[in-house]
Amino acid sequence: MPDEVLRPSAGTAVSPWMLTRVIYIAVLGGVLPVTWLAFVNSGRLGVADSKRGLIVTVGLFGMVIEFFAVGLLMPDGGAWWKALLPMRIVAALCYYVQYRIQRQPDRVFQLSGREYAVPFGAGNLAMVAIGVFTELMIAVVASS
Repeated sequence: MPDEVLRPSAGTAVSPWMLTRVIYIAVLGGVLPVTWLAFVNSGRLGVADSKRGLIVTVGLFGMVIEFFAVGLLMPDGGAWWKALLPMRIVAALCYYVQYRIQRQPDRVFQLSGREYAVPFGAGNLAMVAIGVFTELMIAVVASS
């Protein structure tokens, strides 16, 4: 069904990543990397600026929730690694909301008949490392 009518609305200089593959970054890296990927990918999909701002807002809100969740779960300090599961759940929920924001433009891209970009690279591995470091810092600071 590739048609010239869809090409102007889906045409971007760089192809986006497949939305369903970003969940791995959410689970491994947390809210910060998945928000960055969602923001960059939304630009590649041609999402409106207001919705891109909403993606960033969801990410910031997720970071705040992580911070307070860790503080509530571990008021006396304790083993910070116990807070990683709730932090991953918050990251997955943020991913889901950000996915829903990008879903419609992604469907238009799929109908355009173009190929997705190569899924992630060494830069995204660095993002996961930064995300893990950030979440460990949140866990340590919130538990103290």
